[in-house]
Amino acid sequence: MQISHTDRMSTTAPPPRASTSRAEAAEQTAARLVATARRAFAEQGFAAVSLDALAAEAGVTRGALHHHFTNKAGLFEAVLRAVDAEIGDELDRLYDAEPDRWRAFRICFHAYLDLALQPERRRILFHDAPAVLGTRAIEILMASGFATMVADLSLLRAEGRIRPIHPEAVAHVLNGAVMAQVMWLADEGTTPDRRAAAHAALDAVFDGLTLAD
Repeated sequence: MQISHTDRMSTTAPPPRASTSRAEAAEQTAARLVATARRAFAEQGFAAVSLDALAAEAGVTRGALHHHFTNKAGLFEAVLRAVDAEIGDELDRLYDAEPDRWRAFRICFHAYLDLALQPERRRILFHDAPAVLGTRAIEILMASGFATMVADLSLLRAEGRIRPIHPEAVAHVLNGAVMAQVMWLADEGTTPDRRAAAHAALDAVFDGLTLAD
């Protein structure tokens, strides 16, 4: 689960150049392919998507698609990472909006359940990804933002907000808990009762870690 909330500094855009470099053109082509594929995978599912149709919609050749992503699975992995990064950006904004570090941390875990289970994301992240990428899909999602999670927990422990347990051990427990919950909801259906139960279970885990003020 990605919670990065890195500081963002505004920069002055460089003056326009007369021509776009080859590297920039390649980056733009790859981004266009990922955006096009993301829509197709969300709407049709991995198996139904045609690479020829994707390339045509993105305005590139089939050869260019293979140059950037090797094959369909490679393109799908790029889409998976893009969706995960998108969720991370949304979590960053939630984290930065809450001044209390422990409350912000908890808010992000609860928000992940809802953000990741949006229909167009759920199909990519939790229905097709395990079939296409196997255990690598979950490894990608579990590794995302993990170092920042450990750093946050270290600060919270130092501040006396949570129990003095090894931060990395706690991060693995929380990461596994939220991933198990979201997989359960994706597989069994996100009825209001099930979603409420998932949030309640997460709260119970967090409450067990919290030290009284």
